Amino acid sequence: MKIQVCLLIMLVTYTPCSAGTTAPVDAPEIQSVAVGEVWRKSEHRNNVGNFLPPWKEISITNIFGFKQKPMIGTKVTVIPLAEGVHPLELRIVKTNLKSGCTERGPKWWAVELEPITREEFFTAPPNRNRGNEFPFSVAIIYPSVTSAQLQAKSQLSRENLPKGISLNTVTAAITLMNSENPDVVMTEYCCAKPNKSEEACDYTCSKTFIKVDRTWKLVDSSTPC
Repeated sequence: MKIQVCLLIMLVTYTPCSAGTTAPVDAPEIQSVAVGEVWRKSEHRNNVGNFLPPWKEISITNIFGFKQKPMIGTKVTVIPLAEGVHPLELRIVKTNLKSGCTERGPKWWAVELEPITREEFFTAPPNRNRGNEFPFSVAIIYPSVTSAQLQAKSQLSRENLPKGISLNTVTAAITLMNSENPDVVMTEYCCAKPNKSEEACDYTCSKTFIKVDRTWKLVDSSTPC
């Protein structure tokens, strides 16, 4: 089992720039970029206890990445890391302060979101090497940015990624303001060999970058305990 604890590197406020402007109107201010897992539950289980369709309830679980306390009742943008499943907004319904590997370690906020009711989450097939109960991961943007979209890996190149990041370690590339290049890049890789994807090893690390003033900033990372 892969166990990760998110460690704060820095926290920045994101204000996107576009050609010919210095302060776009209604630019989003990002406080947190988190990850989570889609969890589909039902009244039926197989012989090892996994839920089976038809699905009765869907939620986002194992949410990591909130270093500052978010406001209950506000919305996040949930971006499915799956083909053909669209982003949506969900309300924060509960928060709880947690510790890292030790009581003296960095604190973080466990976040609970309202259940998902959109039909496509009930019918979407799982990603490769994933089961039906936990079909795919999601990226979470707080506060919500309704224009945020997942970019296809086929549209990425090393030139529009943070320096030193390999394409095969990118788990999500996200545009915030309908730009051609990503504004958020999330990676997961083998801790001992950063150029290898997380599928190549047992112990994985991760990094999250946000583009600020056209420069990539490392805003979050995680390592095993």
